[in-house]
Amino acid sequence: MQLIEHTFLPFRLLLTWQAPEGKERRRFAVGELREAQGGLSFRYLTESEDFRKAQELGFNCYPAFRKTNQVYFHGVREAFLRRVPPRSRKDFPKFLQQWRLRADSELPDFTLLAYCGAKLPSDGFSLVWPLEEVTPPGEVLLEVAGFRYQDIRLEELSAGMPVRFTLEPSNPKDPNALRMDVDGRPIGYVNRFQRNAVANWLGRHQIDAWVERFNGTSERPLVYVYCRVSEQSSAQLPRAATC
Repeated sequence: MQLIEHTFLPFRLLLTWQAPEGKERRRFAVGELREAQGGLSFRYLTESEDFRKAQELGFNCYPAFRKTNQVYFHGVREAFLRRVPPRSRKDFPKFLQQWRLRADSELPDFTLLAYCGAKLPSDGFSLVWPLEEVTPPGEVLLEVAGFRYQDIRLEELSAGMPVRFTLEPSNPKDPNALRMDVDGRPIGYVNRFQRNAVANWLGRHQIDAWVERFNGTSERPLVYVYCRVSEQSSAQLPRAATC
């Protein structure tokens, strides 16, 4: 198991929403969290195309914050921390390791939310860290977007397989798409809210990446890629472990 050695303090997090099965499955950024006044602030991105498209698909609001025309300062931290296990639980160190964080990590709440994404199986919400703050040396765990739509089965992948990033300007749906390949075969894409950061790394730094772990269900499998950003070429990639 590869553990993240260098953690960063995020500048902002995006609240994303995904429509139920049977509708468009793209994630939409509907809100933004920031640190403010010793706590967290939250606002809806009501002027964005993502917000309007999400509304067309049935998005209304995040249940804890029903008014979309105001900025929230009270109860924001508590509302989103309810989406992760409490630190007092005995299995909390195991939860940290699931996200490749050290079991003894004492991360600020905002950083914890950034690294784990606060995703629940019961709704379509999750937090996405746009990764603006990540500079070498640093490591992040990336979820592969669109894996189940690729012509590759989960059984054909194993932890430790190197991953390459390829810009895909000919993509008919998204000319800014950043594809992930294993052995020359597409496995999916970098989340569109994180691809600008990853694309910048490609042009400026050395990136080593490999398949790290699997999660989800047989109908909706999830693949995660461990990504190490450094100034110089890394030594041979170690083999990662599944969990």
